Amino acid sequence: MSHQQALLLEGRNLYRQGQPALAISVFLSGIEESLDKGENEAIYWLELAHLFRETGQVERALALNQYGLQLAADDAYLICAARLGLAADLWVLNKPASALAMMQQSMENPALYECAYLLERLSQLYSLQAEWLQALGLLEKAIALYQNEPLALACCGLALLKLQAKAAVWSESVDGIAIVKKYMHLLPNCQREMQAELGHAYQALGQFAEAADYFSHALQLAKVQKKSRPRRLAAVEYKLRHMTSEIEIELLREKNVAQHQQVQELENVSFRDELSGLHNARYLAMRWPALLDRADETALCLLSIGIDHFASLREVFGSELAYIAYHQVARILQQHTPAKAILVSAGIGSFSLVLAGMDKAAIEQMAACMQLDVAHLESAHLPEPFSVGMGGAFFQQGDTAEILQLRADLALFLGQRKGQGQLLWDEATK
Repeated sequence: MSHQQALLLEGRNLYRQGQPALAISVFLSGIEESLDKGENEAIYWLELAHLFRETGQVERALALNQYGLQLAADDAYLICAARLGLAADLWVLNKPASALAMMQQSMENPALYECAYLLERLSQLYSLQAEWLQALGLLEKAIALYQNEPLALACCGLALLKLQAKAAVWSESVDGIAIVKKYMHLLPNCQREMQAELGHAYQALGQFAEAADYFSHALQLAKVQKKSRPRRLAAVEYKLRHMTSEIEIELLREKNVAQHQQVQELENVSFRDELSGLHNARYLAMRWPALLDRADETALCLLSIGIDHFASLREVFGSELAYIAYHQVARILQQHTPAKAILVSAGIGSFSLVLAGMDKAAIEQMAACMQLDVAHLESAHLPEPFSVGMGGAFFQQGDTAEILQLRADLALFLGQRKGQGQLLWDEATK
């Protein structure tokens, strides 16, 4: 392994472990060393671009990827990496035609299919476009090439579980559950997330005992984990600004109003689930801070809702029928949702409902009406009527959004184990 490869691996691993400030420092050191030796520093600029886009600084990422592409010369790997980065930037900036054209150019590059890291990046690009199956297939190929990089396998395994849940497809060739369980110790900052994703995976496979165990573990981790404060990157930012010179500084100063509006419009669109028309989990994540700020003043309740046996329904009767059922259930839930409540899609076949100012009796009455209307859906072709399970949890002092969600999810999965059409409260699981 060359010195440059070692630096890249070190920086990428630091970022995977949730240490972006240290990762930036490593990449900046690589730039300085390359300049001192008269070598091409393009790869480090491209790594910085990826890091900045992942942290929401898309305009900065775009400038760095453009600069990296200029430096790439005729290096096939660098050209491919730069184009993948530019495609992701353009997609986020609501330039789909330009993004897809850039993406197509990168996919015509043979270097792409020989590198696990580039395949992983292409998988992430497909995920941005909500093309779950394509993203899943590429990630499986990346995992096959990553056999000597345990930390990369840990991150890819976690991403694989998320993609499998979104695509509702479970790979026969790559066992995401086994990968995560084997390497999860390498990502101490992601333990709660990994436990929760394992719970989701086992639940989707119908292994409810295992699902409940992992959700319980995730909940315990959520209770003891202290809220970390974000690192301040002022010194590194200052150094980076000097090194990027006029290109980046001008871009940071020029906040074009039209471009800002385009980004805003993209965010509005991306807050919707295409199949149900409901807001999605990203929208709820944006609303949580305000909801939790008022949680002490009014009763705040979260219902985690899932269509009973949805995975089996999809497997036996096909995706088209399952999606129709999902859409119909979404409409019923929406009809019974109070005006000030927040109903979102939490993935195909599942929903989250946030209620404020309602007591348990009122919520149970509303839930009963929902379940009754769902049971009346046309289901002559099914062995038994449609039903939805629900898990409820009221906000408790000190709860974060993650803790509240985990308590509601655990109640849902335990309720579904007891039978169909159940509403189980969090306190009943203790």
